[in-house]
Amino acid sequence: MRRPPTWSLEHQRQEPEKPGFNAWDDRIRTRQNVAAAAVVLLLGLATYNVMVELQSSSRILACIEAGHRNCSQPVIPGNGHR
Repeated sequence: MRRPPTWSLEHQRQEPEKPGFNAWDDRIRTRQNVAAAAVVLLLGLATYNVMVELQSSSRILACIEAGHRNCSQPVIPGNGHR
């Protein structure tokens, strides 16, 4: 048996504005798309933060492997440190 569209369940006396157009489902889809975009944005920011931290720890480990003693200090290009 075929299910009726959600607008008919929620608003039984109202008819859709146009045949095939369903404002109720359209609002739900829009809300879901905005939520999905927010989740993707948060995942992207978290990934960027993890990559920056991994890059920093990689530089510190390379410094330690090279035998330097001041590896916790940031290496700024142009100030004589190598």
